[in-house]
Amino acid sequence: MTQNKINPFPNPDRKRLLITLLKVMGGHKVEVSFSGGGDDGSIESAVLLDSEGKEISLKNTEFEWETEHSNYERKENSEEGEWVKTSEIKAMPVDDILVKICEDCLGSTGMDWYNNEGGQGSLEIDLNTDPASVVLNIGINHTHTEDYAFDFNEEEEKEDKDASTSS
Repeated sequence: MTQNKINPFPNPDRKRLLITLLKVMGGHKVEVSFSGGGDDGSIESAVLLDSEGKEISLKNTEFEWETEHSNYERKENSEEGEWVKTSEIKAMPVDDILVKICEDCLGSTGMDWYNNEGGQGSLEIDLNTDPASVVLNIGINHTHTEDYAFDFNEEEEKEDKDASTSS
């Protein structure tokens, strides 16, 4: 059983309106950063930046956003079922919307950025392009081990041999 992937932008009209709102607020770029490791990961920040790279406050800014949900529903009197997508539109803080978009983008990649050595990255939305460019950058960490072996037995044998010949 495979879960259906969630579209981070289920409603193109809502996406365009959100981009317009961010531009009207003076935004030029959105950066949502995340990191994880062990068996845990989290979104660390979601910021809107102006043309000089200064943060624009998103506090108390809400927007109606459509979210999709995918649930496994069993058929009546059966062990079998199917994945059913539903959606709802509700007012949400804009920073929560940006976090949700990043989570959905991450979920759609299937990449494991939060287990073992983990990973990190960012979702970047360039508001200066038309349409806005949405790019997810993910770095996956891997432990690299270099093994070295030093054989000191030969030196020990030579020292033992030298000691026995000099006695």
